[in-house]
Amino acid sequence: MKRIALVLVSVGLVALLAACGSDAVHDAYVASGDGTTPDALVKTTTFLADDDLNVVVTLGAHSRSLPVYAVFTAPSGVSYATDTLEADKTVGQVLLGLDWESQGTGSWPSGTWTMDVYIDNARAKTLEFTVGAPSS
Repeated sequence: MKRIALVLVSVGLVALLAACGSDAVHDAYVASGDGTTPDALVKTTTFLADDDLNVVVTLGAHSRSLPVYAVFTAPSGVSYATDTLEADKTVGQVLLGLDWESQGTGSWPSGTWTMDVYIDNARAKTLEFTVGAPSS
């Protein structure tokens, strides 16, 4: 009987610890489109220079609000950060974007970019994507 109780307590502890150890990001990807929901976007890693570029982040389990933002790094090494969004405990998916036109230029510089997703001010995921040369 003591062994059964010990096994049950051990199983309960393992389950509890596994739930606490959930990754901050379940999934993250870059997507093209002018939509305001992930369903309205197209998942891709290749963009045109004038595409609207978005980051879809699916969060792991969390019990409090989490700040979420992304930092894009251009082929030249210059970095640009999105606004920080607060994902409360009921939010499972966040849509981030960088308004490139507000940066003072009409198109994304071509080349290979990286993008880091930050959850609770810690880097949680790094993605890479390519922007093609502008059409002439």
